[in-house]
Amino acid sequence: MSSEKKRHESGESYESTDSVGDLIPTPPDGGWGWVIVFSSLMCNIIVDGIGYAFGVLLPQWVEVFNESHGKVSLVGSLLVGVYLCAGPLVSGLTNKFGCRPVAFAGSCLACLGFLLAAFSSSINVLMLTYGIMGGLGFGLIYLPAIVSVGFYFEKKRAIATGIAVSGSGIGTFIFAPANAAMLEAYDWKFMLVIHAGIILNGCVCAMVMRPLEPPKRKKKKKPKIRAKTMIDRVKERAIANRNRAGESESSVQIGESFAKLQEAKRLREERLKEEGSDILSMPSAYFEKTNKLSFSEAGESYCGSPVADIPKITFSGIDGKEISSPESPQSEKPDAKSASKEEVRRKSGEEEATNKDVKDANILKGVYSHEVEPLIENGYAKVAPRQAKDFSSAARLRMGSQHNIEKKDYARPMYRQDIFYSGSVNKIPQFTSQPDMHTYITSITTIPGEIEVPPSSVWDHCTCLPKSIVDTLRDMLDFSILKDVPFVLICVGNLFAMVGFYVPFTYLVDHALEQNVSKSDAAFLLSVIGITNTVGRILSGVLADLTKVDALIINNVALVISAVLLFLEPFCTTYPLLVLFAALYGLCVSAYISLTSIIICDLIGLEKLTNAFGMLTLARGTSSIYGPPLAGAIREATDSYNYSFYLGGGMFVIGAIFHLMLHLPCIKRKGLQELTGADLDVPEEETPVAV
Repeated sequence: MSSEKKRHESGESYESTDSVGDLIPTPPDGGWGWVIVFSSLMCNIIVDGIGYAFGVLLPQWVEVFNESHGKVSLVGSLLVGVYLCAGPLVSGLTNKFGCRPVAFAGSCLACLGFLLAAFSSSINVLMLTYGIMGGLGFGLIYLPAIVSVGFYFEKKRAIATGIAVSGSGIGTFIFAPANAAMLEAYDWKFMLVIHAGIILNGCVCAMVMRPLEPPKRKKKKKPKIRAKTMIDRVKERAIANRNRAGESESSVQIGESFAKLQEAKRLREERLKEEGSDILSMPSAYFEKTNKLSFSEAGESYCGSPVADIPKITFSGIDGKEISSPESPQSEKPDAKSASKEEVRRKSGEEEATNKDVKDANILKGVYSHEVEPLIENGYAKVAPRQAKDFSSAARLRMGSQHNIEKKDYARPMYRQDIFYSGSVNKIPQFTSQPDMHTYITSITTIPGEIEVPPSSVWDHCTCLPKSIVDTLRDMLDFSILKDVPFVLICVGNLFAMVGFYVPFTYLVDHALEQNVSKSDAAFLLSVIGITNTVGRILSGVLADLTKVDALIINNVALVISAVLLFLEPFCTTYPLLVLFAALYGLCVSAYISLTSIIICDLIGLEKLTNAFGMLTLARGTSSIYGPPLAGAIREATDSYNYSFYLGGGMFVIGAIFHLMLHLPCIKRKGLQELTGADLDVPEEETPVAV
């Protein structure tokens, strides 16, 4: 039974880990989880739809504020860059307060930012309101929407996450023509007010993000006891009479066997005293055999509880007959004859060792009642099964200081190592090495203790922040991961590739307008990107789930094709060619974004996913902020968008080169592909956390 002790009134601290498994919620893989998926889908439609459709606003604001394309594009790049860079901070808030309040606060903050942006009189004010406030609010919406899906799904996570993130493409498809229509009918300020109202609907989506809690144990109802009738009393009296008769018969059998035992011992002692006796030369096993008669058959008990197969010692008399006796505390009382026997045995060291071996060999499958007495409940003996082994030492529940772990800490989302994983768990060794889903969830739940914090860590000085926030920030912003060569290649590759990622989203509409394409048709180009982006996310996820398909290969092919498309975009001088470019580009970049977590797990392992995801989000956010303004500055310098797209293509080429280096033989994978059965074992001397 688990022991619970109150630490203080605000929470419960557990010194025993026997009930840890009961405190960790198991994803239902359905049920209310599908409501969470729909909520996440709507959040992605709002956040990414407005962010990716910024290109429709660019020509309007360039004309209204009479600013350069690079400076105006900084407003939109701040919106998407800030919500990416805010990932680690939002993760800490989500771990502390949960998905529902964080997403609710984000909707209110983004709504306020867009309302203030509607009254902006300069680009600088738009950067503060639309870019920074709106971006921070979007970050508070986006990350809880993704985390909540991962918290409710495991086996069906691939399809659930695919549906949720497809909202990015759907949102781009909706908002691009909608923005163009609103700009035609209303002023841009009124359009931002409408956007603020749409964003406020995120509060409704946030309210359905119900926190996942461990299932409550059902209390067993005690059966109702009816009054005894006359027939019941007659039956009880008959049973009692039969028991007394059986006990007297058993007592007679036991008395006879003890009498024979004492006679056999007396004869053996006399044999030992004889000169030239050959009993000492016989092995002890000769006198140690099993007997059909045991205490359990006689109806007796040991230490007050029924037992079976108690080890027995058999002595051989002079006449060759064997008489057995149970090895019980009552039969071990020494007398004069047994004392002389012990003196003879002590003189022979070899006989003593042999006797020990025989004693060990006589231990049978039965257990003494005093050995299981602490586990006896309601009259039945419960034997604790051996716990399933965790994946590795790093994957255990790290209880450095259990006195600081509260009951609700076990249900916090960011303490799960696979919370950002978007693929199928069937390919993860941590899942396949566990007997069931609940044990797998327990094995990947990591709650850092104070003993694990290095004395020189910068987080030691963050005493004003709650422990749950500090734990998340420490995990996501651990720069020691930069010592991992595969991750460095991924990180540097993303720093370059994300510079060119937003170039079409920002400048494709304006480039089409320069080629005398109508505003509605030009805005539809972003809708085409959104359509194929949705299809690409689902398609890439299906391909990555296939056993023989490597997600890294799909990612690298998508990067190379995206680079080629950006180099070819300046040659798309007609509207059909621009539509073809938009369709292919949206299809390729979808794989580059959606396969990130799968590639990280494949290369550096699940235990480093949260750390790598936090650092990679910072890298992508930084590149997203300065990428479009850099392309806009090139457009101002050359008076043409051709070189802006060449810049984007060149950045994709460099990013693809770094990702292709991951295929080199010297780059060893530490994730899904390289793990063996030996890596899944836990040393016997290290005891896993009991569940």
